[in-house]
Amino acid sequence: MTIGPVAWVESPLQLLGALEHAALARAVDPSERGPCGGEVIIVPRAGDAQLERTAALLDARCAEEDRGARRAGGLPVSIRVDRRLMPRGLFRSAADWIIGDAYSGLVQQRLESAEPAHLTIVDDGAITRRLARQLQEGAPLLRPVAPRLLGAARERLAARTTVRLRSLAAQGRLRVTTYLDDDDEAPGLLRALGAEVVTHRFDRTRALGMRAAAVPPAARIVLGSAGVADGIASSDAALERLAALAAEGPVAYFPHRREPRWFLQVAARLRTVRVMPALVPIELALAGTPRPLDIVSPPSTAAETLPIVLRGTGSTVRRDTLDVEVRR
Repeated sequence: MTIGPVAWVESPLQLLGALEHAALARAVDPSERGPCGGEVIIVPRAGDAQLERTAALLDARCAEEDRGARRAGGLPVSIRVDRRLMPRGLFRSAADWIIGDAYSGLVQQRLESAEPAHLTIVDDGAITRRLARQLQEGAPLLRPVAPRLLGAARERLAARTTVRLRSLAAQGRLRVTTYLDDDDEAPGLLRALGAEVVTHRFDRTRALGMRAAAVPPAARIVLGSAGVADGIASSDAALERLAALAAEGPVAYFPHRREPRWFLQVAARLRTVRVMPALVPIELALAGTPRPLDIVSPPSTAAETLPIVLRGTGSTVRRDTLDVEVRR
């Protein structure tokens, strides 16, 4: 059986990136079938509650749009959680792959045993800049704070992945779909290697968004981060940051999906703070809003993506100036 492109995503933002890529591909070529209109199979990695909820929600929304196509006998959209690790039957040699994380050990191991016909990388946030620099330098694809449990063996695997991606780029078989503008350094570095780079504006996310419906009208939106969970930000400082913002008026606090429960319980006891459930990524939660939003974000990917998602709404997104360092 012939199948179209297959996507492996390990975070909610990667899932949105895969949808945006498929929508752009179909806009260029209407015969290209993709989510909300096609045969792209998106396989989110199981185990992340927000990712699984987002996948189920988007699958249902796409199903509403494609109900007629489904009645015609096909399954035009396939977004499914697969508890296997990158199913070999889908991610095989000569298939078109879409991945969201070139640093993933699962992705790097699969590239050892199978070579895609074309490989598309979609954003997992601002780390796309690091990816571009490391590919340009020929450095092993390791995260800046990657665990070194496997030591030299892990680094050798990452080095071989760099060689594979550079080879695909030189052959015109590597694509990158990103929210980063062309004047950013990363697209230029990737194109210099031979990769095709396309910029999206979250148009599909905006069309499928939750429209900030759950946000109290008078509340300022404050975004959390993974800093406390990752041990790179002080929990006391993070709570002081939130309390200071709440002293200025009502706050709707959107936690990062990995913030610990105890932290959120303490945050919920702060006066004028309402902790919102982290059901879907913040881009999807706010996309399509009919009213201006006032948003405060730590230094994170959301501080870059939300101005694009919310363009034309009159919303403001400012980076938090309080001293809570978050590194991605």
